[in-house]
Amino acid sequence: MKIKEQNIVLSILLSSIFLEGLDAFSIFAVPFPWFGVSILLLIIPAYYVFNFDLSSLNFGSLKYWILYVVTVTIIKAFSFDLEMPQYATSTYSQFISLRVTKIISFFIVVWIIQFLASYFTKDQLIEYIAYIGVIISVLSLYSYFSFFLDFPDFNRTRAGSGGWSQPIQRACSVLRNYGTFREPSFLAVWTVPFIPLNFYLARKNNKWYFLSILPILSLILTRSLTGVISVLVACLVVLFVYLLKTKKLELNFVYPIIMILFVSLIANNISFKFPPLDPSMCPPNSADKCDCSIYDDSLDEAKNSENIAESIFSRATLIAGGGLDGFGNFSYLTNHILNENIKIFGDGLGSSNIIYSYNFEKQTAQVKSGEIVFRNPGQIVSFNNLYANIYFSSGLIGLIWFLFILFKYMYYLFKNTEIINYYLAIQLISILLMFFFQAEELSTLLGVSVGLIILESHKNE
Repeated sequence: MKIKEQNIVLSILLSSIFLEGLDAFSIFAVPFPWFGVSILLLIIPAYYVFNFDLSSLNFGSLKYWILYVVTVTIIKAFSFDLEMPQYATSTYSQFISLRVTKIISFFIVVWIIQFLASYFTKDQLIEYIAYIGVIISVLSLYSYFSFFLDFPDFNRTRAGSGGWSQPIQRACSVLRNYGTFREPSFLAVWTVPFIPLNFYLARKNNKWYFLSILPILSLILTRSLTGVISVLVACLVVLFVYLLKTKKLELNFVYPIIMILFVSLIANNISFKFPPLDPSMCPPNSADKCDCSIYDDSLDEAKNSENIAESIFSRATLIAGGGLDGFGNFSYLTNHILNENIKIFGDGLGSSNIIYSYNFEKQTAQVKSGEIVFRNPGQIVSFNNLYANIYFSSGLIGLIWFLFILFKYMYYLFKNTEIINYYLAIQLISILLMFFFQAEELSTLLGVSVGLIILESHKNE
């Protein structure tokens, strides 16, 4: 293959990752991440144009699992009879097509990583990808500082995750880093996978220790409990496994933990809380918008603490004491699982979300002033849990199959002694932990992680 052609494939991958990082923006009502997913499909015609050699690629049972999920989705779609929620921005066929495209694009990323390994070294690929994380982190930090340094934030052209606007400025609330995303948690989920790659590269080039500060600071300023705790737990798990296997303490696995804790302390100096509204504005606004000392409970107080370390780690303590229901809509999801019949084959990607949306609406209904009030009326609701989405979309068969695939990847990473495998383990564990509380679809960066793992395992066969 000519260099020009392999660079085209690399450019498609990097562009897709970059566009996925521009979650807060759209053009002609089409979100940038959708463009990122769509351009990955260009690999299909490129395969025929450039006659790519696929003989050396190895996917194992992953390709059959994806084929199974897509098949279930298509079959179930033909018999699906529920209407789309009132405020859905797409038709049913568009909604399902996007979900199918997303899972296919995940597989394409796994393919691209293996394919490019024939033309670039593993470290080159990781470095190219890591630079995308640095760029988005810089843009995110610019956005954060814009709110109290009096320069303009980006023009956020996409509707918020709740269906309306992206409400960053809220009276008496601490500023959280939304960056180039619609929610701080979305930014955290996207940023975390880059951190292990940065520290892997830092073993050979010290500049990556300094560059790693950017995604870590961006993560800390999101105040995302899920993001911060996931990467810390992943580092501790790998550190412990390495200690058991080698009887040695690998300080390089401690550095990410030290850096995160250090940046958490430094970030307190750039914490910011939006001022209260004028008292004349309460009502109609609630009293806590005019009096910043009013909180619903200790969890709400910790969340709005100007001390970032307290905001993150105090919430972790409170949630650990109160149970997992303290995580957003987890209790509603639990009730949905318990009240539904056991799913053997599932309802298909997208269709399962629509079913859950109507169930969620019923669970959150409240009677106020004699009227029924819903929490998210007429909107499509996310599971915010990858495993729940896989279960409801592909059934027990799909979930058990998926977990078996993950087990094989994890077993290989801890069985092999090459140092890169430990960093890939940190990356994979942190992603899988976050996906238990945030996000519900197989992401591009999970595809990168799986692609690198398959690449390493195939190399050592």
